[in-house]
Amino acid sequence: MTVKTYRNGTSTGKTYLKNVGEGIEVGFILSGKKVFVGNFIHGWEARKWFSILNHEITSFSKKYQVGPGCSKSWFTHFLSSHLYNTYYGFLDKCFAEHTRKYQSQVTKEAKSYKRMSRDWNSSNKTRFLKAA
Repeated sequence: MTVKTYRNGTSTGKTYLKNVGEGIEVGFILSGKKVFVGNFIHGWEARKWFSILNHEITSFSKKYQVGPGCSKSWFTHFLSSHLYNTYYGFLDKCFAEHTRKYQSQVTKEAKSYKRMSRDWNSSNKTRFLKAA
């Protein structure tokens, strides 16, 4: 488990990256309350998001400070919304990359299949059938 700690006045926050089951969880806890949690299957995506998350925490705290009239719960919700917005933007980029990669792979393998299937006798072909 990887942890980075942040301090803001009396509040302490921690970003973490840990293995859970078959995947990886990346999150942020502020004063004992989970503010953000993201799950990943690929380790490289989780590590990349972990570094982006840490950058976002520091840049957010530089841009927005808690003032005397601001409630802590409202500010925490604001931070949470910002982190989720950034997270889903990151995922959109990752999904576009995966879509592009797998579309090209399917096209390549379909061409390969067509070349192989020219020599097959139709009586030797089998299909997936629904099992009872």
